[in-house]
Amino acid sequence: MKQTLRASNIAKSCEPMTVDRRILILGGGGFVGTHLHTALKDHFGDNARIINTTRSPQDQGTIALDLVDTEAVREMIRHERPTHVINLVGIASPVEARRDPALAWELHALAPDRLGHMLLAEMPDSWLLHVSSGLIYGRAALEVDRVDETSRLDPIDTYSMTKAAGDLAMGVLASEGLNCLRLRPFNHTGPRQTEDFVVPAFAAQLARMKSGEQLPTLKVGNLSAVRDFLDVRDVVDAYVKLIEKSDALESGTIYNIASGHGHSMRDILDRLVEISDEPVTIEPDPTRLRPSDLPRIVGDASALSRDTGWATRRQLNQTLADVLNGFRSSKTVQSE
Repeated sequence: MKQTLRASNIAKSCEPMTVDRRILILGGGGFVGTHLHTALKDHFGDNARIINTTRSPQDQGTIALDLVDTEAVREMIRHERPTHVINLVGIASPVEARRDPALAWELHALAPDRLGHMLLAEMPDSWLLHVSSGLIYGRAALEVDRVDETSRLDPIDTYSMTKAAGDLAMGVLASEGLNCLRLRPFNHTGPRQTEDFVVPAFAAQLARMKSGEQLPTLKVGNLSAVRDFLDVRDVVDAYVKLIEKSDALESGTIYNIASGHGHSMRDILDRLVEISDEPVTIEPDPTRLRPSDLPRIVGDASALSRDTGWATRRQLNQTLADVLNGFRSSKTVQSE
């Protein structure tokens, strides 16, 4: 899994520039990372150098870098001297984390802890934006309408437990001098998200029905669970604002990134079916049920709005339409 990144390779792909910000994205090749890269370029333009890295690059503009490869990460930090590092590295879903708990611990807690210590030693003025998850509140979300940053952490599975551990490690490092913001985004979706997640799973099936590749039977899991859904483009807008205002923020601060509104999976499905205008039959699929699943979790992002002026801009129906249209416009729709 480790990849060695030699200094000579860095030099070939990264020409130093005189800019206001040098932003290093770790895990930038995934769903969120591609949207973040675009948002940073659109917002900062030539005033920022954006170094987009991922373990297995799919395009020439992204540099190969594995967070687990400590020495390669150190070389990158020494060469680029980033003013901001945003860590998106992680296992994408609770199902995957349950399959490989050792990797979940490594990516969500141990490697981020090493990264924080490295930045303290190499770039003490740099800011680390550590992306955790709203799911770390776990059962505490059942006690209130909306969890805020003062709510206790009560994770329910490997994914949320390891994410919570990494989040807590950042709190300790902040007390030791690391410039760090602890970010807890709630469920987000949008164009280019894979079928491993509920909204694209629904949308892809509807797209296949439209093209005649699937019978009008839509397979679903638990439709009663309530989640706080955001558009991924609103989420990365929050990251951009936090980078922009970081010097005015207090290190160690926790920020929920949430819409503040809960939607059941049934509501999401009904909206997508209405947008698609496809007659469908709903069929429960036991393979889509999780052994552990919170009945409800909704977040409060008042602190983020207060400190940065951030607010959601995209309506849920538009986000759902964008996901559906993305699958419909694909040359081939992935079949199950």
